[in-house]
Amino acid sequence: MRGLTVLFIAAMGVGIAATPACSQDTAGSESAKKLAVEVVNDLANRNFADIVARFTPDMARDLPASSLDRLWSGVIGQGGAVGEVKEARTLSPAPAGVTIVVVPIKLAKVALDVRVAVANDRVAGLRIVPSEPIYAPWSAPAYADPAKFTSVEVSIGAPPTVLGGTLTLPKVAHKVAAVVLIHGSGPNDRDETLGPNLVFRDLAEGLGSRGIAVLRYDKRTKIYPEQFTGAGTVREETMDDAIAAVALLRTRPEIDSGSIVILGHSLGGMLAPRIAEGGHGIAAAILLAAAARPLPSIMIEQIEYLAGLNGPPDEAAKKQIAQIKSDAARALAAKPGDVGPPIMGVPPAYWADLNAYDPAATAAKLSIPLLILQGGRDYQVTSQDLQRFEAALAGHPDVTIRDFPRLNHLFIAGEGKSRPQEYEIPGHLDPSVIDTIANFLASIPK
Repeated sequence: MRGLTVLFIAAMGVGIAATPACSQDTAGSESAKKLAVEVVNDLANRNFADIVARFTPDMARDLPASSLDRLWSGVIGQGGAVGEVKEARTLSPAPAGVTIVVVPIKLAKVALDVRVAVANDRVAGLRIVPSEPIYAPWSAPAYADPAKFTSVEVSIGAPPTVLGGTLTLPKVAHKVAAVVLIHGSGPNDRDETLGPNLVFRDLAEGLGSRGIAVLRYDKRTKIYPEQFTGAGTVREETMDDAIAAVALLRTRPEIDSGSIVILGHSLGGMLAPRIAEGGHGIAAAILLAAAARPLPSIMIEQIEYLAGLNGPPDEAAKKQIAQIKSDAARALAAKPGDVGPPIMGVPPAYWADLNAYDPAATAAKLSIPLLILQGGRDYQVTSQDLQRFEAALAGHPDVTIRDFPRLNHLFIAGEGKSRPQEYEIPGHLDPSVIDTIANFLASIPK
């Protein structure tokens, strides 16, 4: 739920299976390209059984031909028929033994990249994403002062899932408070890059300029996506690594170990209370655009909002909405022990785990200070979620809740109805958000 790319995938049901984000251009790359192009042509011609016959056993189990048919129908239902299959290319680097081939395709309404992971001449992963445009280099926001901080590379966690990260440290002689940034949904990098916008880098350099250390790191689903083909919950996706990041900060001599705070955005904000309830030496929690309702219900709301932006939805959009509602009902009904094909791109166990979690109720049980921020123009996580937090936290002794009327899901300012296209416009996290977070951190009792 972090923006256009992730929303597009979720709404169209095309997060088909986890794939490594990139791959080495090995001696077998030409055969891998040939296989990938064959897969894409078979998608266009709806030869789903032929595609599944090329899958690895795990892929064939998790994505049978019937599920592939349904997911592809969602793609062309929203994007239109395939008009052109462009030249394939490989990406690098990647896990050993895997080649990722990108096959760009042009649909009637949209350009997409079909990413095919090939291992031992079999399809080990398949993912369809919007084609990525080329953006101008990122430039720092006005509130970031590079003279006031430095950045060092760090490693989060332990083998076999070590993650690279960046620790932004203020140039001061005393120990400082520190914030761990927790990503939204999707295979995010450490900057939480969305189009030309780097939400977490804005946060890191803005707070670093205010004397606050910030740790950001690459998300596990980006670096090790092959681990999520048939199992996994938000614990493996997000929570374990956030806890490891807090533990790392406690070992750093520059950090005040009693002033380590977690800050989650979108899905990360939703999970922040669950992470904090375990203790882990977390002094406070900050929730940005945090969902308080079940994600499948929010996904229905999102697709209906998008479908209605340009007038009443057409028949194809209505069909897609009906499919999302059907998938959402299955996700909401998932319970522990359920097995079967993915539901909206993730296994039933993922939904069963989330169905047992109430973010607002969990937040209400916390005794640490809480800061909850919401963008008034956010159509992905809305005022309904904020209201749930407000009601649940009415008796909490130390909670601050702020609503920013002009800000969207990325906490970037704009006007009018928020649309996915505005995520493609370069911008920066609003300075009022940096100020609010810095002031909150300064108020936390030592």
